[in-house]
Amino acid sequence: MALRKRFLQTKLFWASIICGALLLFFLFQPRFLVDPFRVVFGTITAPVQHLFSFVGFEIRDSFGFFDSIGELKDENERLEKENIRLSANNARLLEIEKENEELRRSLELLPRKDYELVSAEVIGRDVSGVGNWITIDQGSAQGIQKGMSVIVEAGVLIGTVEDVFPSSARVMLLTNPESVVNGIANETGALGIIQGEHGLGLVYDMVRQTDTLKPSDTIVTSGLGGNIPKGLLVGTLQEPRYSEDRLFQKASIVSPVRTEKLRYIFVIKKIIEP
Repeated sequence: MALRKRFLQTKLFWASIICGALLLFFLFQPRFLVDPFRVVFGTITAPVQHLFSFVGFEIRDSFGFFDSIGELKDENERLEKENIRLSANNARLLEIEKENEELRRSLELLPRKDYELVSAEVIGRDVSGVGNWITIDQGSAQGIQKGMSVIVEAGVLIGTVEDVFPSSARVMLLTNPESVVNGIANETGALGIIQGEHGLGLVYDMVRQTDTLKPSDTIVTSGLGGNIPKGLLVGTLQEPRYSEDRLFQKASIVSPVRTEKLRYIFVIKKIIEP
């Protein structure tokens, strides 16, 4: 009896009673006891829950904001690349259209009924900038030969083929000091020699004193000597003057063509007989 009384007074006994009561409480959760605790607990924890909820939403929105910044950056980079690609394509299309228009205009003005022509593009120029020669993208594979005449629209002579390679050729321009072509003045029939003047221009030289030269006379090829056809336009004369030895007349020639701007030229392969 004394032992039982001592046991009931021990902490273990009361701990067991409390644990049992709590176990029954959680198992059965009587509403008359639980509801007041729920109300009190909910009232106390509501501000804390609200705070954690607010922080959670803010953190989620922040991550969403940074994600959207990353997506916008990627989209911006993609749009920039697309814009560059479209700009390049547009520039290329405009260049092609310009080339086609330039070539079409040249073809319309060419004397195609008189000559068999090979069209070529200028791919190189005199690095010295003097204007002595150009390189074209047609060569022996296309039937180009040394000495052939090179013209532009309306049959204006600009030079002759000097060196030929399989897929390209070098054209000596009329402005080259070594270029010599026989010419004639259309209006007066005055014969002379068309020569290059230091790579900068043309001069009509070796004209006899008995021949008549006038400013604005049209100089064309005479067809005498060499392979250059007769009647190709070279340019118009400026004021005539005497040569240094005063034995001949001479005058500068103004060409209608600016060779430094040429992109397309035409090589005369053969004269078409009427």
